[in-house]
Formats: sequence, C-alpha cells, structure tokens
Amino acid sequence: MTQKDSTKALTDGLIVTVFEDEGPTNIYNSSPLADDEAFTMAIKTLTAIGTSQPFNPGEVRAYGPIPTPKEPYVSEAFMFSLAAKDSMDNRIAQFGRMIFFWIITTSSSISKYTEFLKLMIKRTLRVYNIVNDKDLYNQEILKKIDQNIQIIDTGMDAYYITDAETVDAFSNISMIPELAPILLVNTEKTQLQVIFRDQPTPLVKTKIRRIVDEFKKKMPRGNLYRAEMITDPFVGKQLLSKSGLETQTDMGLQYRLRLSGKLDFDELDQFLSIPVKKIRGLLAKRILDAFNNKASIDFTLLASEVGFSEKFIMGVVQQAIQTNVMSGCKIENGLLLFD
Repeated sequence: MTQKDSTKALTDGLIVTVFEDEGPTNIYNSSPLADDEAFTMAIKTLTAIGTSQPFNPGEVRAYGPIPTPKEPYVSEAFMFSLAAKDSMDNRIAQFGRMIFFWIITTSSSISKYTEFLKLMIKRTLRVYNIVNDKDLYNQEILKKIDQNIQIIDTGMDAYYITDAETVDAFSNISMIPELAPILLVNTEKTQLQVIFRDQPTPLVKTKIRRIVDEFKKKMPRGNLYRAEMITDPFVGKQLLSKSGLETQTDMGLQYRLRLSGKLDFDELDQFLSIPVKKIRGLLAKRILDAFNNKASIDFTLLASEVGFSEKFIMGVVQQAIQTNVMSGCKIENGLLLFD
C-alpha cells in the first residue's frame, strides 16, 4: 500500500469481507487492525446490520461510522453483491454473494464522503471488470482497489445556500441547483468564500451576507472567519477547480481521487472513455509512459501519431490533471511538463 500524506489522508486502510457459503471471510486487510480484530469487527457488524435483503443491480449500501476493536479507528462499511460463480447455497446462487468494503479511518469527517465512496467503489469495480465473487480473489487487484478508493480531504467544507435561505452541506455539485451560491469553508485559514454562479444584484448580495453572518454564529470560532464574496465567474471557476469541486463527466464527483505516484494503465484507459479501443489504448500507453518516466510530451507530435486532434488530447490530459488522476504535471506551450 502506498504511503499516505498523514496531514490529509482520511483513509487508514481497507478490509474486504466476502460472505462465503460457510460464513464471512476476510480476504484482504491493509488496515492497522490485526486479522483477528478485523474478523471480530466484521462478525459483530454483520450481525447488527443483517444481510437478508436482496440488492438491486449496482446498488451499494453504506453503514457507519462503526466502532472497531482498536481505538481511535472507526469504520465506514460499504455493502454490495456480486454474482456467485460457485455456490451450494441456493439463496446466494440466486441473489449473489454479499461483499463488504470496510474503510478504516480516525477521521470524524468520513461521513461527508459516503456518497463519494459509493460512486468510487462502483467505478473501481467497473474499471477492473469485477463481475463475480471470484474476480476479487486477486491480491494485486485488491491492492489497486485499495489504492483507488483512498481519499484526501481538499481542506474545504462545501455548502450551498438554498432558496429557503438555509445553508446545506452537499457531496456532489451536480445535485444542487445550478445557480445556487456555493459557500466554501476553509478551517485552516478561517476563511469563508461565497461563490455566486450568476451576477447578483446588490439586494441579493446583502441577503446572502446576512445568511452567511448567521451561519458564522453557529460555527466554532465563527467570529474569526473572514467572509469574501466572489462575483467574477472566472475567479469562481478557478476556486471550484482548486477545491476539487468540479463535476466530472466520468465520475460525477467533487473530491479528488488519491492515487499512487505511478499511474495505472487500466485507470487511465478507463478515464479516456474513447470508443475506439485500439487507438485509445495507444494514446493511454503514450501518456502512461511519459507520466511514469517524467518525460515531456509534444501534443502536436502525439496528435499526428494517434490520430486525434491536438485540442482533444490536451483537453483529456487537462481534465486528468484537474481531477488528480495525473498529478505533478502541467500543460504549457503545447507540451506536457513535469515538476
């Protein structure tokens, strides 16, 4: 498992439990919990939540935070089903085998990321073509899954201001009204930033400032927070991008994906989402080689090699950089450069 940034990483490991015919079995554990502790946690929690209700296709259920046998660690449990390749249990053969991903953490913020993690689990299963229970019995694939569903905190808490003049948290920017003002809270800098998504009138600005002032009164140390109104759409877009609050066409997520320093071909290939698989694979390989070797790319030359326009390729790479699929690099003067 890759080393995590101790100041920002929210996840401290993954435990994977498969509900075999004879009962639950942990098949992977990268957490600080010993195997017997992980097994105890799984048995106690499964007894409490039950496993009898059938799943809809693609459904992921979440439970938690749940205490673990080792303080201060808690767990967020994600439960889904996979087709059972070989099962003597008629119910499992009919409805699928229950799988549990236990995200282990010490952070009280983990519940904010529940919807994010559900989507990330669905996407990761799709990337690695996990369609039945036996597909999970591969330690290398489990390590990749572990790596791909790790998350970092962007350092921002995100809220939006509703028509009812309340301040509500959100976990996916695509799920809130298109023109709703967004409130970013940076606890480290004790800063509030209100991003207007259309041009506000003076009356609207006054109303929003009043709502923000009331919101500050309910915050710990709220009187210390500086409030800033952002009305410039370009500046607002930059802030949303910097904070990770960008809805991606592939993921529909706003939090950045934490990956290792090495970019994985399957992840990049899936990210490109180009219909022509052979050409997509060639483009992914060229970008992957450059990324892992920290070798610059001339997009004009790459475009002539793979048959896609320079503009298209630069757009794809820029999106990968913005969503942290590719980190430590930038586009400048038609070149992909590395820090």
